[in-house]
Amino acid sequence: MCRKNRFFAGQCCQFAFQPIIEPLAGNITSLEALIRDKEGGSPANFFASIPQEQRYEVDLKAKSVAFALAKEINIGDHKISINILPMSLVVIPDAIEYLLQEIKKQGLVPEQVIVEVTEDEMISGFSQFSSAIKKLRVSGMGLAIDDFGAGYAGLSLLTKIQPDKVKIDREIITDIHQSGPKQAVVRSIINCCRELEIALVAEGIERIEEWCWLESAGIKRFQGFLFAMPKVNGVGDIRWPVKKSEV
Repeated sequence: MCRKNRFFAGQCCQFAFQPIIEPLAGNITSLEALIRDKEGGSPANFFASIPQEQRYEVDLKAKSVAFALAKEINIGDHKISINILPMSLVVIPDAIEYLLQEIKKQGLVPEQVIVEVTEDEMISGFSQFSSAIKKLRVSGMGLAIDDFGAGYAGLSLLTKIQPDKVKIDREIITDIHQSGPKQAVVRSIINCCRELEIALVAEGIERIEEWCWLESAGIKRFQGFLFAMPKVNGVGDIRWPVKKSEV
């Protein structure tokens, strides 16, 4: 049941955590908080019932629930990744201040939080967006581009904000072991991010063949059903690779 303080514009807000890991090193690099509706449905389902004029306010303020849940499940020193629509940082001038307030309220520190901005909407008012990104960096929070390669900005956004982390979109990752064009694109992204000293994550990993190809190409951080399913109000079990010596 959704708690009273977890309703936004009449819609119940929950979060499911999914780990981002380094499989061979056995490390959890962060936990991504994925918004869900009252039935545990996708972000699209959650936002579908939110009036357009309230979309960005709800997007921002729902993060208070993610931070509260992170405290409840005791994430310790692990980092938490939150997704924010780029225009939420434009439409709401004090968005970064709000995030910092909610982080402090739950006993977390800014250095534990990674803000993932998505590529799936146009950014109007880029100067305001850029100003918010500068505030974010000064605060100590990390910055990532989510769903890289699937949206509007692509390399342009990468060069303008130079994030700490880039997450390659699932559409590029799926069946990459069988696709020469996808492999060429990912190799280019790897080389680009290496030059810019940006960490890379491959998301949406569902098949061991995808992981093996990407690992051999040089990517070390992964997220996907192959390793762990998102779990509402918690963190699911991680399926770590078994080393030959352990078999």
